[in-house]
Amino acid sequence: MRSLVRYALLVLAVVLSAASLIPLVPTEWWWVRLLDFPRLLFALGLLTVGLGLLFFLRESPRSTTSTLALVAVALTVDAWVLRPYLPTRGSSVEACPAERRLSVMVANVQLGNRKAAPLVESIARVEPDLFLAMETDAWWDEALKPVLAAMPHALQRITGSYYGIHLYSRLPLVNGSIRYLAGQDTPAIVTGVTLRTGETVDFVGIHPKPPQAWQSARGRDAQLYAAADVLRTRVEPGILAGDLNATPWEIAVERMARLSGLIDPRQGYGYVATWNANAWWMRWPLDHVFHEGGFAAVSVERLDAFGSDHFPYLVRLCRQAREGTKAPPERDADDVATANAVLASAGATERLGSR
Repeated sequence: MRSLVRYALLVLAVVLSAASLIPLVPTEWWWVRLLDFPRLLFALGLLTVGLGLLFFLRESPRSTTSTLALVAVALTVDAWVLRPYLPTRGSSVEACPAERRLSVMVANVQLGNRKAAPLVESIARVEPDLFLAMETDAWWDEALKPVLAAMPHALQRITGSYYGIHLYSRLPLVNGSIRYLAGQDTPAIVTGVTLRTGETVDFVGIHPKPPQAWQSARGRDAQLYAAADVLRTRVEPGILAGDLNATPWEIAVERMARLSGLIDPRQGYGYVATWNANAWWMRWPLDHVFHEGGFAAVSVERLDAFGSDHFPYLVRLCRQAREGTKAPPERDADDVATANAVLASAGATERLGSR
């Protein structure tokens, strides 16, 4: 029995280690990218298995030591990847004038979910300036009409599929439009938003297709790169929000952030998992609000579940004074080349420039 336990721990250690290391491969295969999602689960599993193997170190030192070394490498990788998402609160802004505040709430309502009242009540309670809803249909269009009383500015596209999208705003929208970025069939919202200071900032709301293990991730990645480039090429500072069907530490998301100068306010606030609301053991951060320089995070929080498989996600930002903003960094040539190759293979017409 004891040898069976040791063998099971060795096998589990190898499997968890492989699952932690394989996502380092820069590939678009979905089955590889899917392994990026449960990194915290892998890390906890590796820690447990590693501690268990210590009890067998004396009776089988060679195989146990080599396996523990592999576990240590994989656990180090997981810890390094997850390190920015420790709850340090290092980048938060304590005080921000009311006119410079901008709060953004996102919620994937889950197509087929018919529990709108808790979400409408949550919106009324937290009073976001912008509310982006995804997987909306005609039923949700009607159910969310009470939101219009406080948020009268709106853009929406009902698709009859999982990719309906609605944006509600307390603040005036400027030149808002529905676009299909990177040639994908999932609509995106691109609009200007007039702040209480009178300044206009940009907003892009997207919902790329979710992972399918037998497909390539290039469609999702291409949409991420195209959306980020929309913000990078516009004059006003901007915000990118939505259910990205990606974790913030994925290769494509990190490349998107480097290419555009986008910042993840989740860093310093903790893991803040938004999916799956129906399974406590299987949760990772898939809903996001990224911002360009010129904004700083005031707070980041996950709101109460309302019947969807996603939790609502709320980020409060502070628009900093113009003199405090910085120009985005120069784009790395390899990042540009990789992004353009993905855009080309996805059939997109967009291409990123070197600046």
